[in-house]
This record gives sequence, structure tokens and C-alpha cells, in this order.
Amino acid sequence: MRLRLFLVVLGIVLVGAAVVAIAQPPMVPTAPPPLLPVTQPSPPPAIAVSPALPGTLPTPPAQARVNESPLSRFEPLAACPIHTQNAVRGALLSANWMTRMNQSHGRFIYGFNPALRQPLLRDHDLFQARAALAMAQLAKFIGDEKQGAIASQAILTLLTTTKVDPADPNCRVPLHSSLVCNRVGFAATLAMAIYALPGADSKLINDAEQLCEFLHKQCRPDGSVHYTDGASESSMDVDPSGVNEYPGLALSAIMAGNRVRPVAWKTDVTKKGMEFYRSVFQAKPHPLLAATLTSASAELYLQTKWNDAAAAVFEMNDWLCRFQIPNSDPRIPQWVGGFRSIQNGQQTDIPSGPETGFFLQSLVDACQLTRLNSDLDRYAKFKAASMAATQYLTDLQYVETNTRHFENAFRANMLMGAFHLSPTDGNIRIDATATAVTGLLRFLETVADRE
Repeated sequence: MRLRLFLVVLGIVLVGAAVVAIAQPPMVPTAPPPLLPVTQPSPPPAIAVSPALPGTLPTPPAQARVNESPLSRFEPLAACPIHTQNAVRGALLSANWMTRMNQSHGRFIYGFNPALRQPLLRDHDLFQARAALAMAQLAKFIGDEKQGAIASQAILTLLTTTKVDPADPNCRVPLHSSLVCNRVGFAATLAMAIYALPGADSKLINDAEQLCEFLHKQCRPDGSVHYTDGASESSMDVDPSGVNEYPGLALSAIMAGNRVRPVAWKTDVTKKGMEFYRSVFQAKPHPLLAATLTSASAELYLQTKWNDAAAAVFEMNDWLCRFQIPNSDPRIPQWVGGFRSIQNGQQTDIPSGPETGFFLQSLVDACQLTRLNSDLDRYAKFKAASMAATQYLTDLQYVETNTRHFENAFRANMLMGAFHLSPTDGNIRIDATATAVTGLLRFLETVADRE
């Protein structure tokens, strides 16, 4: 009985379900929900320099008059050797980065730690002067009026940290103590920035001449340059490492001024200075002393054809080449073309940093003089060394391929075009990029092949 009742109830349920199914409209296959669009990273803000297309130069910054500038010599860029292409692109990328780093008051952002995304808090007037010099050189190379205006503003801002000597209206003196910023190095670099500025007016040239007069007063009868503040103290005792940089910068600025406004005392003090510091180099050689002194000695030879100046250039750069890390060293290929460092008076295998731009400029100056003197063996050696240094330098630059792990806007605004300090230090500093630019532009001006 119970079984019969169960079957009847089951039949009623089945019949009801069938009736409901018949009453439903036919089912239409439901389309799958639309897929959400895949969010792509927003593209980085456009920058003025892009990778060169075959047969063209990288796009120069806005307002650049390429056809009227030295940059046009490298058109089409794809026809140039790879070292030339790298140097041109490196210079143009740096020009854009330095333009972004310039602030409304005329100074450049000092530096940045990319790993922490934090600015480097310290600032330095000598580094700012190097940036002004590089910006003036870039403006001339590219023919860009905006960059020329930035360089002019940077120079004018730095001139406010100097004053005319009350005792001598022909002399302009840096205000800060050398404990804050070396006065000789700062005055020399700022004067060279003015001389390099395209279309510098007579007022600015007068300012540069006043700075050179300050440097003149630091030159001693024996040829040494007094680069510390105490008149009675020995500069080499107070700041032993300064001898490798500041005297060479002072003599270079004086010779740059002599090209613009020739005066007999400028060549006289440079000759004495070259003889004095050549002896210092022979007694205690240092790569930075060789590089900074070469610039002044090469310019002295170009202006006077004094053979001792050329001999000093060859001697110092023969030695500098021995400091360069060769491609036969298999330990760290990324260091090839860099230069070994000296720490605590001892040579180390630590690769060179921002000073590499000085070394490149030195090798290029030496290369130019060997060509004028038909010294083919040295020419080949110095040219090969300068090409290796160029490659090493451009490998230190932040570009598209080595910044993809950074957020797009950050890398485009803060990194692209900057040179980091060394293969083992990713921090960026305005003087590192400025010194690299000066070396690359000297390479392009003198040694770089067109074909």
C-alpha cells in the first residue's frame, strides 16, 4: 500500500515538472560576459629624444636649429660608426635630462637615489658650474636656443655667489670659503662655462675675465697655483688631493680666456704652470692630474705651438692609457674602457666614476695633437682608448633598455638620459652627467668618425 502511494506521488511530481518545462520559453544560449580590458601601463610622458630611425638623427629638442649646428655633421646617423652613434644619442638624451633637472631659480637638481626614489640632499657650487658648462656646450652642439637660455640663467645664478674685489675692480672673487666649495675650481669652471656659451655678450665675457684675474692672482712665481684660502699656507699640504684637479682647471680656464681675449700673461703663467705640474706628475702620477693638466697643455700647444706642451700631453696620456681596463681582462666585461682608481695612494681595480669624462677629454686632446704631429702610432693608440672610454661612458647612461623595471613616469622624468656614478653605483648626480657630456662632445668634435 505504501509503495503504491509513493508511486502515485512521484508520478504527480513528474507530470507537474513537465508542465512547467513546457510553459517556459525556449532557452537562448547566453553570451559569456565581456572580458574586462587588460590594463596596460600608461606610456611614459614623451621626451624630446627618441631612438633614431634608420638614416636619421635622434630627434633633437624643440627649437633646435639642427641644420646650423655641429649636430648636422652626423646626418644620417645610421651611416656613422657605432661609437659615434652612441656618443650622439648619449649627448642628446643628456641634454633633455639636464633640461628637466633645471629649476626656475637657475640651479639644477643635485642628484637622486633611484632605488629609494629620494633626492640627494647635498649640493655643491662646483658641480652646478660643471652643469652650466655642459649645458652651454650642448647648446652650441645642438643649436638649441632654449638650452642656451638655461645655460645663461645657470651662469647668472652662479655669478651671484661671486663679487668684484673691492681692492681691484678687474678681479671677481668667489664668496664661499674653499672649505665649502674650492674657490679656484669654481672660478675656473664658471669662467669656462661663460667662454663656451654661444653668443655670450661683452658683459658676461668681462665677468669671465674678472674670474681669470682671480686665478691669475693664485699663480705663484714658481708656476704653482695656490688653490686654498690661506695666503701663507701650502696648498699641497692642506689639500693634497686638490693638486690633481684644481690647478689644471685654473690653467685650462686661463687658456680658454686667451682664445677669446689674448693677453701675454695668460700664456706665460700657463707655461710656468705646465712645467711645475709636469714635474709633480713625474714624481707622483695620478690619472686626474694627467687629465686636467692635458686640457691646458693641449690648448697651450694649439695656441703657441710650444713643443714642450705637446711632449707633456703625450707623456701623461701614454701613462693614462696604462690605467685603462683592457678588453683582455675577462673578469668583469662591463668595466672595459673604464680606468682603474687610486685610493690611499695605491692603484685598485675599482672602475672610474664621473671623472671618466675628464679622461675621455684628455685622450681626445692627445689624439688631436698626435694627428697634427703625424705621430701615427700614438694616434691609433689614443683613438682606440678614446673609443673604449666612450663605450664605457655610454654604458653608464640610463636608457630605455636598462630602466624597464622602473615605473614609467618615474624613469621618463628622472632617469632617462642621466649617467649613474659607476657600474656599481646607480645614484645619479648632476656633475656625473655634466662631466660625461663634456667628454662625449669633445670626442664628437675631434675624433668621432663620420663614416
